[in-house]
Amino acid sequence: MPELRTDAQLVTAYTAGDRGALAGIYDRYSPGLYDTAAAMLRDRHEAADAMQDVILIAAERMAQLREPERLKPWLYAILRNEVYRRTKKRGRTLPTDFSAMGAPEVAAPIAPDAEGEALSAAELGELVRSAACGLDERDQLVLELSVRQGLQGADLAAALGVTAEQSYTLVHRMRDRVDRSLGALVVARAGRKACPELADVLRGWDGEFSVLVRKRVARHIERCETCERTRKKAAPLALLGSAPAFAAPVALRDSILAKAGRPGAAPAHAYQFDAEGGFPRMARAMRLPTAVMVGAAAVVIGIGGGALVAATIDDAPAASPATTVAVVTTPAPDTTVAATTSSSSTSSTTSTTSTTSTTLAPVPGSLALTATVVDLGPADQSEAFTVGNPGELPVDWTVDGAAQPFTLVNAGGTLQPGQSQVVTVAIDRANLGEGTVERTVTLFDSNGVGQKVLLRARVERAPRLTLNGPEGVLSACDPGSKNVTVDYTDESAIDFPARVEWSGPESGSNALERRANTSVFGDILISGTDAGIYTYTVFVTDVRGNVASISGSFEIQPCPG
Repeated sequence: MPELRTDAQLVTAYTAGDRGALAGIYDRYSPGLYDTAAAMLRDRHEAADAMQDVILIAAERMAQLREPERLKPWLYAILRNEVYRRTKKRGRTLPTDFSAMGAPEVAAPIAPDAEGEALSAAELGELVRSAACGLDERDQLVLELSVRQGLQGADLAAALGVTAEQSYTLVHRMRDRVDRSLGALVVARAGRKACPELADVLRGWDGEFSVLVRKRVARHIERCETCERTRKKAAPLALLGSAPAFAAPVALRDSILAKAGRPGAAPAHAYQFDAEGGFPRMARAMRLPTAVMVGAAAVVIGIGGGALVAATIDDAPAASPATTVAVVTTPAPDTTVAATTSSSSTSSTTSTTSTTSTTLAPVPGSLALTATVVDLGPADQSEAFTVGNPGELPVDWTVDGAAQPFTLVNAGGTLQPGQSQVVTVAIDRANLGEGTVERTVTLFDSNGVGQKVLLRARVERAPRLTLNGPEGVLSACDPGSKNVTVDYTDESAIDFPARVEWSGPESGSNALERRANTSVFGDILISGTDAGIYTYTVFVTDVRGNVASISGSFEIQPCPG
C-alpha cells in the first residue's frame, strides 16, 4: 500500500519509535538517491553502498532535523557528502571513452550515422546524461539535484551545502553552459534529416564530438531556423530529465532496513549535523574555495571516443582536426584544465604534455527572478518578488510594458554582483470592474535580454442589498408567515435562489425567488403565535461566488387578553 503520510509525519513517527516510518522514507526517496549516486559514481556497487550509508546515517541522525518537512533536501545533503567522500578517496579520473568503462549503467554512445528522428527521447536523454558525466562533480550534482530530483531554492542550496545566492549562481550558469554545449550535441544527433546543410557540415563525422565539431554545429545553429527549432524542441535539460533512472537492487531494501537504527550500524563520518536546520555541514576536506564556488569553471564533457570542452561561453580558437583532447578532472575543481595533445605525421609520431592555466572572463551580469507570475488574488493590495544578479559584473535593468492598473515600486536600477532588489507590485481596484486583470511586463537587462513577468489580480464585489422585511413589534393576534423582500444591485448576475435564515422561538430557512431582476422575495415561515424576538438574515450570492448578507429583527408580543 502506498505511503500516504507526509515527510513531516514520517520523521515525527520515526523519531517517536515507529520503525515502519523508515520503510516509508526508504520507499519514497531511495529511487532518487540511488539514481543520483549511480550517475555521480558510475559504479552500481558504490552507488548501493552510498545509498545504504545515507539511510543508515539518516536513521541515526533524524532527530537532529529541526524542520521535518525538509526531509528530502536533508537526505540529499547527506548523499552529497557520501559521494564527495568516495570520489575524494578514489580520485576522479574520468575516461573519455565511455564505451571502454565496461559498466552497464553507462549508456553506450549512439552511432553517429543513426537516424536522429528514430531516436526516442529516452535514448537522447541517455546520450545527454552520459555526456554530463564529464562535468566537474559539483556541476554534475547541481544538474542531478535541480533537473532530475526537482530541488529548488533554499532546498537546493541546503542540499548542495552553499548559500542561496551561490546556488542561484550555480544553477543559472550551469543551465546556460549546458544548454549551449549539449544543445549542439543533441542537434548533431537528432537534426540531420531535417536539415541537409547540417548533414553536409557533419559529413564524415565519426561520432567524436570535438571542439571543432561543436563549434561548427553551434555556428550553423545560429544561422539556421530549422536547427534552432530542433535545439528548442530537444532541450538538453528536458532530455536529461527524461533519461531512464538507474534502479537499485530489490534485495537492498530489506538489507538496509534490517540494519537501520541498530547501535553502530551507521558508518563513521567526518561531518557534523550542525548547519542551519540540523543539516550536515560539508566536511572541511570537501569544501571548495569561495572563488571556485562562485567563479566560472571549465565545462568538460566526454562523449563517444573524444571530449567536448567548453572552457567559457565564448568559443576559444578551434582545435585542428588532427587534435584529440583527453581530459582528467580532480575532486576539487579549479580553473586549470590539463590537456594532453598528440600530433602525427606520415613519418613519425611525437607526444607532448603541457599544463596551461586558463583565466576565464567574468560572467556578465544578468537578471534572476524569484517569480515570473505575481498574483494578488481577490484581496491583496500588494505583493513582492526579488530580482537578483547572479553574474560577476554589474548589470542595469529596466521594466518595459504597460502595467496599469498595476504599479511597480523599486523597479529598475543597477545591481552589483550578487546583489538583489525587492520589487513591490500594487494595485488600486477602486475604479475597476469585476473580473480578472492581467498585464505582462518585461524586465530587460543591459545586455538586451528580457524576461516576462505576468501581473494578475481579481476584482470581486459582493451584491449591494436593501432590506424590506418585518421589523419592530408585531402582535401574535396577526399570525402567519412574514414576507421579506430584498432589493439588490451587482456588476454580475445573481445566482438563484437566494435564502433567508431565521432564529428565535422558531427557527429555519427558506429560498427566496427573483422579482423583476432587481429584488428577491419570500417568507419567514413561522406560525406567528410564539411570542419572542426573532432575528433573520438574507444571503444573496452572485455568479462569481461573492456573497452578501443583510439582517433584520422583529418581536412578537402575545395577543392582548
